[in-house]
Amino acid sequence: MLLLCRLDRRGANNLIWASRSIMQEFAVLNRIVLGIVVVTALTGNCLAGELQKFYAQLNGNLATDSSQSRTMEEIQSREHGITEIGIERTPCFGKCEVYSAVIRSDGTFRFFGEANVRHMGLHTGRVSEEGFHELARFIHDSGYARLEHAYSLPVTDMPTVFTMVARGDRRKVIRNHANAGPTKLRAIEQLIDKLLLEAHWDTPR
Repeated sequence: MLLLCRLDRRGANNLIWASRSIMQEFAVLNRIVLGIVVVTALTGNCLAGELQKFYAQLNGNLATDSSQSRTMEEIQSREHGITEIGIERTPCFGKCEVYSAVIRSDGTFRFFGEANVRHMGLHTGRVSEEGFHELARFIHDSGYARLEHAYSLPVTDMPTVFTMVARGDRRKVIRNHANAGPTKLRAIEQLIDKLLLEAHWDTPR
């Protein structure tokens, strides 16, 4: 109260104007935040089921089956013949992950990390058996066995990825330098890594 009494009329008016300005700014900010919340909610509602609506517009009845659909027996089949799947990533001039891993059809795996990975040294663990067989079916259906043994580019600063697929005593290993191989080979490499990311790792002894 004493401070206000000492202010002249101009100072008091300035203080009142500043207070009103601050209140107006808060009001504008509240309207902006409320608008963002409303737009976000509306956008979420619009996007929900968007692709399903596109499908219905393009193809009609959602219940229409394709004669090309797999049977349940085919989906659950383990008759791909693959017993082991492996991957190895080599060093590069940067901070590339360097490791090798071999996954067996029973879900067990061994992993050796050399550089820039969370699990350094020798480790073991288990992946989902169903995950292994899904990956094995994809490898089989993608025609991995018919791919070339090596793909490369004339560069020296890029890593190389080796993949291995075993059917009993028969093995095929593909060298993919600088990601020069076909896109399905790259997809297989990423799917192997994904399976390891979802794995249960044994506690180091």
